[in-house]
Amino acid sequence: MSEKLYQIVSEVFNVELNKINDNTSPENLEEWDSFNFYVLLDQIENKFNIKFDLDETLEIKKIGDFKKLFEKYGINT
Repeated sequence: MSEKLYQIVSEVFNVELNKINDNTSPENLEEWDSFNFYVLLDQIENKFNIKFDLDETLEIKKIGDFKKLFEKYGINT
């Protein structure tokens, strides 16, 4: 599951897969801007068939935070 998440992040931000890990964030990935973040949210929601609420999206500060939300929705990573 992590591989699927990382692949989505890699595609949305147009960066190499090996640059993506749980600590990837706007602070260490130049391509992570507000627009690309919303594209990422949309892609993740579509690929994993979930819908985040506003409060959840505001909690996302790095890629590992998606995994915490996946646990909440019962998605194994």
